[in-house]
Amino acid sequence: MAVRTTVRPSPEDVFPIHPAYGYRMRRQRNPVGVRGGPRPAPGGPWLDDAARHQVRARYALRDRQLARALVAAVSQPGDSAENLTGRLEQRMDALVHRAGFARSINEARDLVAHNTFTVDGGRANRASYLVRPGQTIQVRPDRQCRGRVAVAMADQAEGESPPYLDVRADRGTATLTREPQRQEVPALRDVPLAVQTIEGSPL
Repeated sequence: MAVRTTVRPSPEDVFPIHPAYGYRMRRQRNPVGVRGGPRPAPGGPWLDDAARHQVRARYALRDRQLARALVAAVSQPGDSAENLTGRLEQRMDALVHRAGFARSINEARDLVAHNTFTVDGGRANRASYLVRPGQTIQVRPDRQCRGRVAVAMADQAEGESPPYLDVRADRGTATLTREPQRQEVPALRDVPLAVQTIEGSPL
């Protein structure tokens, strides 16, 4: 097979270059010597930096997880701040922590990932699972005497559970009776959840 060894300049090149490399350079998105290009404008709803940092810290979320929760909250009818509160507070790890089965969100996430709890008798090992009103979270019977769960349940005082959770510590169950309201969630009560669009108009 004949192989072309001579270098033929292209009309678009300012200096001779091998045909294979010239083809690649002409097909790239940005000109030679320019990296990246202009960044696309961010889209979708957003929170101001102070509120975003507080929500991320109190729920141990990544930016992408919070962005998905914001999009879902805006797509639902009603107040976007209340919808966002419901989506954040109905997460499996948040409810496990509120029920007193874990001492922190990170500990609750670790326990959920290790199949410590069930939801209505079924396995639930995803921290982002959204518990619906009427569903019951239960500590598996063989895990109730484990160290971290037992210590957290012993430290939980009577009446400390939020009003939207029916906690039965003797049975190791917590039932979500209704959707949480923002004023009932101490983690979000003092956070200004002003969900805005890219134009800056509140939703």
